[in-house]
Parts: sequence; C-alpha cells; structure tokens
Amino acid sequence: MKRFLSLLLCLLLLVSLAPALAEGADVQAASMPDEVKKFFSSSQFNGCTIGAASACVIEHSAGRACFAVVQKDGRNTLYGFEYKNNRYNYWLKTDGCLPQGEGGFSLLHTYGKHEFASGTTVTYGDALEIVFYRADDEEQADTVLIAEAAKNGQFLVRAVFFNHAWDEAYLAPDSIAYCLDEGHTKATVYGTVETNLRYFSYAAFPKTLKEARNKLTQAPAIPAGELSAQKIKFTGGQKYPVYSGPGMEYERAANGKASVSTNDWIQVFGSENGYILIQYALSASQMRFGYIDQSSLPKSASVSALRFAWEDAEITSSTYLTDDPLNSQTRVRTLSAGQQAKWLSTMGNWVYVELTGSGQPIRGFVPASAIRKASAYWQDYAVFRNSTYSASATVTVRNGVTAEIAVIVTGPAAWSETGADAVTGYQVYANNVPLFVASASQVGMNSAGHYTYVDGTATLPTGTTVLGLCPIHAQSGLQAGEMITVFLNDAMK
Repeated sequence: MKRFLSLLLCLLLLVSLAPALAEGADVQAASMPDEVKKFFSSSQFNGCTIGAASACVIEHSAGRACFAVVQKDGRNTLYGFEYKNNRYNYWLKTDGCLPQGEGGFSLLHTYGKHEFASGTTVTYGDALEIVFYRADDEEQADTVLIAEAAKNGQFLVRAVFFNHAWDEAYLAPDSIAYCLDEGHTKATVYGTVETNLRYFSYAAFPKTLKEARNKLTQAPAIPAGELSAQKIKFTGGQKYPVYSGPGMEYERAANGKASVSTNDWIQVFGSENGYILIQYALSASQMRFGYIDQSSLPKSASVSALRFAWEDAEITSSTYLTDDPLNSQTRVRTLSAGQQAKWLSTMGNWVYVELTGSGQPIRGFVPASAIRKASAYWQDYAVFRNSTYSASATVTVRNGVTAEIAVIVTGPAAWSETGADAVTGYQVYANNVPLFVASASQVGMNSAGHYTYVDGTATLPTGTTVLGLCPIHAQSGLQAGEMITVFLNDAMK
C-alpha cells in the first residue's frame, strides 16, 4: 500500500510540473496589441487561428481601432476593438462582411489616392482594407473590401472588388457604381445601400448589374392624402415580423412569414396600439405596407399616433385588396360588391381599409373608385332659369349609393291651362348615360304661379360624378338646352 501511495504521489507531482496546454486562438499576428491578444486567449477560441497578416491597427480622426480575422474550419469572422480610456474595447463581431471558406486574409491600413484596374481613381481617408486569398490560389487576391472610417467612428464600406478582384464596385448610400469585365462595362444602379461594416453582407451584395437592378430600391414619394411618411434609419442587422394590422391577431403575409430587414429603407406613418405602420421593399418590383412592434424604433425616433376615420364603408364593385398600392398592386384578397369594410384613411387614389368576418382581420388598400362610405349623407344643389320658368334641384345621396332627386319647377300661370307646354318630369342621366325618369308628383298654383314638384330615387352606378336632369315638356318633349347639371360631392365619387 505504501508503495502504491508513493507512486501516486509521484504521478501527481509530474502532472503539476508539466506545462499547461495553451488555450485560446493561435495568434500569429505580431502587430496585435497585447490586450487584444489576451482577449483571444480564452477557451472559446480554442482551435481558431489569426494569421500573420490577419490583424492591423488603424489611426483615424475619431480615434484608433484594431481589427482581426479569426478563422476556424473555413468560417471567417471579423472582430473589431476601439481604443478608449487607454485600452482596447471589444465592439465589433461580424462574419457577414467577409467571404467564407478556406484561405488567407491580409488586413491593411489604407489611405490616400488609389488607381484600380479599371482606371478608376478613388481617394480614401483612413480605411480598413481586407484582402482574401482563396486556399487554391494564394498569389491572386480573390476579394478585396475597403471600409473607410467615418467621423462617428463607424467604418463604412466604400468599395468591393471580387472575381479575383477584377470586378469593381464603388458604394454610396444611394447607389452602386460598377466597373465589370476589367472595366469594360460601367454602370450605376440607384437604390438604398447598406454601407456600415457592422451590417454589410458580402454574400447578399449584388455582384452583377442584373442582381443589383432586382435588389436595389428607393423609398417612393407618397401621394397626396391623409397618410404621410417619414424615413427613419433603424438599427441595422435586425429583422422584425410584419403583420397587416397593429397586433399578432392580424393576418401576416408570405404564408405567415412576412418580415422586414432594417438594412434597407423603411418609411414610418405613425403608431397604434404599440405598433407602427411602415412601408418597405421586398424587391425592386414589390413593396409592402404592414405593422411592426414599436419597440423596434431607435430610442431617438419620434412617431405621431395614427388617426383613422373608422367609418363604415361598402365595396361597390368587384375589386381587390393590396398591401402594395404604389408598385406591384399585388392582389392579397378578392372583394365583391356589397362587402362591408372599415374606412380608415386615404392615399392618392386608394382607400386604406380593415376587413373582418373571414378568419383573421386584415388591413390593406382598395381602389377609391370601388368603395363608398356607408354612413355618408350629402346634398348638392343646382338651378335653371330662363325667361319662362325656373327650376331648383336638390340631390341627396344616402349611404354613398342611393340618390334622392327633388326638383321644384315654377312657371307661368298659363301652364295650368289644358294643353300647355308645362314641365311634367325629368330624364335623369348619370355621367351622360340615361338612368331613369323622375315624374311629377304634385302640380298646382301658388303665389309665384304654376308649380310642379318632381321627385324620384335611384341607385347610382359606380364612379358617378355628375347628374344631368333634362326637362320633359308636355308638348315639346325633352329640352336638352334646359338641362340642370348637378356635380356630386368629391367624397361620393
């Protein structure tokens, strides 16, 4: 037993004297500051490598930054550290801006005037240049990305070179200028571009003109109406679920998967019940209105409350509901005449509505020509007068559909005599199309002379904007020259 205990003690002593296995990344970059090296010495970086040229320090107008590319099993991740309070502080981790796969990286501090393969000359301030060499070709750079330091300390991508660095792309916040095929093809594609290195995606970056024209979009001008938009810059790199109304109980497009990325433009129209109404781009040919949680707004953003009419309305003809009225007008739902809706607001030639009664509630836009407010009540007036008689017409529209027409005609006393050519009724036209005949309901004499009271009721065809009332005389018939023209209130069209 004593011999066994002695042997065990010797083994423990040998173990305690053996050198500890190194933890953390294999750091080969001699230029890396010691405190950054210490950051990568934790066990979470076991098996990782930082190549000899895969780190650099950049002095710029807003301070100092250190960058390093960490590689493990073909996965490449960029780390960033900013120098504050006499030390390097970790502030950036992203793999989105880097090409992935086996290969080597070179990180450089670049500045000044540069001339590239296409002959394009660009001047940079202090910038980070990331060069990637594929494992199968270590002499020819496969990809180069240049990110310039901004005044706020962020790094903004200014250029991307790809396809063995012969194809060039120069980025601005609202466009990408391409020099492709070694500079033989040059074109600029306009649209909102994410340039912040933190949120930039190399995989999603359009590397052809066709891809750029399909992807890049700009926020549209909003037509006149009750909805107005403000463009807000959201925190990048986020995705939020989008609902057709202000709550999870509302229908969600894209088979329940609709979402918005904050790396593109987002227009905000106002807030309701803890949600904000937005419009965003799906592609160059399609946009979408919807709602996201109000907590997604930047803390500094101020958004007004939405104020909707919430009036009863009725679909007057077969039509459709869309969540993209300003571009594709994609049909979300087919609507039938007589279907009920809530009239919320207007935008150009569109009415923003809410529909219920068939599963989840849904909001969207309906062509203004196919809907009327059901609670509406309007009156319009018109008169006719010549040397023989006068006529005063009143048109009352109820529920946005039914027109009640009343005309009081005052003529000479002789019109009361048998065989006189008095007005006995009116032919009613809707937009110059015959609608019906309104006949006299009362005839008599008063202090002003002979009078005839003519009335009738009709359903107005969709899109009626003007009524024509043509008098019918007892002897001479229709007299177009004595037409009464009634222009309907705009809200009834």
